[in-house]
Amino acid sequence: MIDFFKKYKNVPKGVIHCFSGTPKQAKMFIEMGFLLGIDGPVTYKKSDNLKQVVFEIDLNKLLVETDCPYLAPQKYRGQRNEPSYIVETLKEIAAIKNILIDEVAQVTTQNALKLFSI
Repeated sequence: MIDFFKKYKNVPKGVIHCFSGTPKQAKMFIEMGFLLGIDGPVTYKKSDNLKQVVFEIDLNKLLVETDCPYLAPQKYRGQRNEPSYIVETLKEIAAIKNILIDEVAQVTTQNALKLFSI
């Protein structure tokens, strides 16, 4: 995907949905003008790579997603994902960044509003 966006630089920018790459890949997408969508897998026990991405990337470059009905957070793993479960993703991002959940919610909401021109 990175090669595609490097080749087609005039493609409108947006969100890399359900980001699951490395910190290096995350930084490459950010440099190209994309935001990263973070969802339930960040709460999984074996998601060290994704947790590192969240730690390293500025909150202003992240969005919070649910990917309903898939990829429920750890607490609900194996169940159908629901929009209300997004709180678990917010909590995890807040814990990783050592900030309040309200700050994560506020900043990522503003990121979405700006990205989608709302």
